Amino acid sequence: MNHLWQDVRYGIRTLAGKPGFTLAGVLVLALGIGANSAVFSLINAFLLKPLAVQKPEELAGLYSRDTRHPDAYRAFSYPNYVDIRDNNQAFSSLAALNMALVGIQEGDSTRRALATVVSSNYFSTLGVTLLKGRAFLPVEENPGGALTAIVTYPFWEKKGKDPELVGKQVRINGHLFTIVGITPQGFTGTMALLSPDIFVPLSAYGMVMNDFDGKVKPLAARDNHALIVVGRLRPGIAPQAADATLAVTASGMEKAYPSENNNQTLLVQPLARLGVSTRPQTDGMLRVPATMLLSLSGVVLLIACLNLANMMLAKGTARRKEIAIRLAIGGSRRQIVRQLVTEGMLLALLDGAAGLLVAAWSTTLLLQSMAKLVPLDIIYDARPDTRVLGFTLSFCVLSTVVFALFPAWKLSKPDVWVDLKENTSEDVAGRGRRLFSRGNVLVIAQLALSLAMLTATGLFVHSAVRASNIHPGFSLENEVLAEVDASLIDYDEARGSQLYKALKERLRSLPGVQSVAIAATVPFGMTQLGKSLTPSGTAVSKDHPALEARYNIVSEDYFQTLGVPLLRGRSFTAMESSQGSKSSVAIIDRLAADKLWPSGDALGKHVQLDADKGDGKQARDVLVVGVVGNIRESILGGQMQPHLYVPIGQEYQSNVQFHIRVAGGARVAGGGPEEENRMLETIRHGIVATDQQLPILTLQTMRGHLEASDEIWIVRTGAHMLEIFGGVALLLAVIGLYALNAYTVARRTREIGIRMALGADARSTLQMILGEGLKVILVGLGVGMLLAIGLGRVLAGFLFDVQGLDPLVLGAAPVVLALVALFACYVPARRAARVDPMIALRYE
Repeated sequence: MNHLWQDVRYGIRTLAGKPGFTLAGVLVLALGIGANSAVFSLINAFLLKPLAVQKPEELAGLYSRDTRHPDAYRAFSYPNYVDIRDNNQAFSSLAALNMALVGIQEGDSTRRALATVVSSNYFSTLGVTLLKGRAFLPVEENPGGALTAIVTYPFWEKKGKDPELVGKQVRINGHLFTIVGITPQGFTGTMALLSPDIFVPLSAYGMVMNDFDGKVKPLAARDNHALIVVGRLRPGIAPQAADATLAVTASGMEKAYPSENNNQTLLVQPLARLGVSTRPQTDGMLRVPATMLLSLSGVVLLIACLNLANMMLAKGTARRKEIAIRLAIGGSRRQIVRQLVTEGMLLALLDGAAGLLVAAWSTTLLLQSMAKLVPLDIIYDARPDTRVLGFTLSFCVLSTVVFALFPAWKLSKPDVWVDLKENTSEDVAGRGRRLFSRGNVLVIAQLALSLAMLTATGLFVHSAVRASNIHPGFSLENEVLAEVDASLIDYDEARGSQLYKALKERLRSLPGVQSVAIAATVPFGMTQLGKSLTPSGTAVSKDHPALEARYNIVSEDYFQTLGVPLLRGRSFTAMESSQGSKSSVAIIDRLAADKLWPSGDALGKHVQLDADKGDGKQARDVLVVGVVGNIRESILGGQMQPHLYVPIGQEYQSNVQFHIRVAGGARVAGGGPEEENRMLETIRHGIVATDQQLPILTLQTMRGHLEASDEIWIVRTGAHMLEIFGGVALLLAVIGLYALNAYTVARRTREIGIRMALGADARSTLQMILGEGLKVILVGLGVGMLLAIGLGRVLAGFLFDVQGLDPLVLGAAPVVLALVALFACYVPARRAARVDPMIALRYE
């Protein structure tokens, strides 16, 4: 131990005595370790860090599966939940919940937020003690119970940590709720990172639930499958054993209520960390990109280690006489290696500390940008926990092995007599010019890995550019989008329909407005609806599966307003779009028509909606009256999806999108910020004049809506991360190449002087140094192209509208790297060409 402490003290003195080398080493490796610590911090937050609940490993989800369709799941009705809660041997506690987008009134404005509707035992099931106040009471779960709410810690922070907040009231969807509690800091429910603003009891279900899936039924109805159930398993009971006991419960429920519970079985599965759903989910969708990012950041770390290994070799070469003397007076090779590795470990620990700072700053910045996309609070503590610290320490140890152990082993080779005689200033003369010398091999590896990283960066940047310039099948120019929700001010269907009709007429009368349409959802929006489609008269089977399609509820002039071409048939009529219309018609896109009737005409055919869901809902039959062009609603996932549209008169939805098409003279795209803002303000005044209470949730151009979508954010963020990785990799490779050439020139000063004294001119000297550097570059580019091609094939599945072997990227990346690398060689070569022979001959 004493020897180790001596090595540590000597290493500290050595690093302090070479501040330039130490600073360069810290900067080089801190970038690599910081990139890996940042990526792992995100992985830890999303996938590994335990939830802020008691014994999270005991929590599990309960799911209701259709025995006829193993892939079909449904939610639980409140009566079914109560029956299972009170009559099961698998769970010690069962809680029910669902989520809703609500409007929280703050002064004269209404803010959209996410609320979680929960049973009264929700917090006790999770084992959470509130920071202030109390949990919900059982009586508050019953319909007609008191309107109470529990707010989250971030909500309390936004209120300035008001010590008197408990007992005050908050207006949600036009109703006053009394705040009875505040959740503890860091609590996010059953999801990681993402937290709602507020929790309300099941008694408020009818006041806050959205009607995205049709009209909201009473919570007490046994056929209203609206709740997600989570529970805490009894000690010693595994999910498989729980399934067996719950099968008896499911059988009893089917016998008691056959029409509502026919062909249903109960299933226990672990909870997903990133969402709540009626079907079992895993976090596998994140593991693939997480592995990819960690691998790419690992490449950056490897480049940094190779760079630092070259620096250690260069520094160690200058200490060869010192090492030889220590060996000559009795020092062992083991002691020398231990000393050099200790110095490397100290340097790596400094890098690790700097890397943690880089990781904390970068991950916080990333998650703050993500918070703008969703009506959720992102709960993230940038302080590293034991997993992040341990992972960073392992990177430090791994880095030390890569950049310090190999140089230490080579430098401690017992060649004492040669090292004592040799002039170290001539170490590389005649030897360092070998193409595959140790230093050159390390630089070749850096260049090859850097080219692979540059290629990955180019692919993701090209993908982001293509995504930003997407042609979705509808117009992005001269289009304004306004989102409103009458349920946030407690308007029922009749009043909401009347309001939307009046608002549509007022907006249409505004100067510069050509047409106005209403829709339930918007492409690239936060909410999406879906239906299963089958031709009427066709039974669903493995040979004839139902077609999963996007579903939208639209007004009669929707396609005209968005510029979606009508290919066959007709659009909806005003009568079909009026409230209470009994017509059962639909319009499908060309993709749906081709899939449903590959060899026939879709016009006049009938389609059944959700005939195979097994969720207790009645299948609907609609007549196809038109076929329109395909549109793209998402970027991620690759292929376009089929669409089915029904008129807004058939189905009411309170949360709607108003699409407003303006004339060319009132352009909102390309007309300048002032003109755009003026048009948006005109529309805003029109909405307020119609009903000043109606909250305007979104008001922006369609182009702005696309630019602000979460999918564009994901694509661009991935490109930005790869830009950072690629830029760091390029910088490190150039630094390594420059350092090698500068060191080589400095060590060969005497040789260069002799050459010039014998007649060599500056031009030939410049060509000699550049030629040696060019050989290294060409070999590195050759190896790097092979890596880039392989990496491109791996990354192909993450790209939008870009091939993994994109010729533009594969052509540009090596050119960029070659030009920058040549410049890194030119600077030392130019210095060598200016060497004064008389000074060089006296150089030691």
